[in-house]
Amino acid sequence: MRSVTKSPAVFRPDGSVDFLALFPHIDEDTLSAILNHDLPAAELYKLDTRRITESQWNLVDLEDSTVEVRSVPSAREIYRDLDSLIVPLNTYFSILCIHGLSNGQPPTLPSHFFKYNSHLIKISSKYEWSAVLLYHFAFFARRCNDMLLGKYAGWEKIDVDLMEELLVQHRKYPDVEETKGSRRR
Repeated sequence: MRSVTKSPAVFRPDGSVDFLALFPHIDEDTLSAILNHDLPAAELYKLDTRRITESQWNLVDLEDSTVEVRSVPSAREIYRDLDSLIVPLNTYFSILCIHGLSNGQPPTLPSHFFKYNSHLIKISSKYEWSAVLLYHFAFFARRCNDMLLGKYAGWEKIDVDLMEELLVQHRKYPDVEETKGSRRR
């Protein structure tokens, strides 16, 4: 069996993980919120290196000697599509995996997150994106409550009640022209 070499840049002398070294693009408060399971789902964008400058939306803009306060965009503007959600969500799950596995969670921990990502991909193809986003925010909040109790398996469960409440009435319907064209074949 090969020995695993721990990178000194990622591990502290006591053997714990240095998340700031491992994820240098994420600020300490955000990392703390993730590890304490109180990062709101709407703030996942802070984990996406493609959008890092946008985490400063609420700053004052001084251009041409005028003061302009930039407003924070809505969640629908931030998360326009599945990609804009999945990329930072994967970083979030990576942090949870490293933390959980190094603190006694079972080796199956990552599979819970993979199953949720697959579920998101499936429902985003069947339901309107705005409804999927609301579903995700509600599901995410429920899972954070579970994780406070050390329970991570809820990420792989399909929340049928939540789907009925937030998704079912927002099903995507095939384009009428598409449907007509497929009948001719």
